[in-house]
Amino acid sequence: MTGTECYRAALNLLSETRDTGAYYEQFALGALNQLLVNSLREINAVRLSHGEDALAAPPHMTALDEDIPADEHLAAECLPYGLAALLVADDDKAKFNWAASEYADRLLRHCPAQLSAIQEMI
Repeated sequence: MTGTECYRAALNLLSETRDTGAYYEQFALGALNQLLVNSLREINAVRLSHGEDALAAPPHMTALDEDIPADEHLAAECLPYGLAALLVADDDKAKFNWAASEYADRLLRHCPAQLSAIQEMI
């Protein structure tokens, strides 16, 4: 999924079209990069579950027409909701709360289990 496709999906979630939501496009790349930073734990969990090395730093996009540097399912199922939330954060609190809640819920369901050492309780 490209950044442009994610942006269009976010507009769709907000009941906006390319014309009515054109104002938001200027913020889309920065918001996507912020989501990549916020999702590094999940990105690395997926990478490790696929036998890949974890990233030391979050991936970064320089243009919306680039592929989102994250698992395709994370990009398609979670990021549009997070992007929608960030795009309307200052304009519509109800839409922000709904989209942010959906993003958080989907992110939790998407992330594979992470194993940790057992700690003895005293």
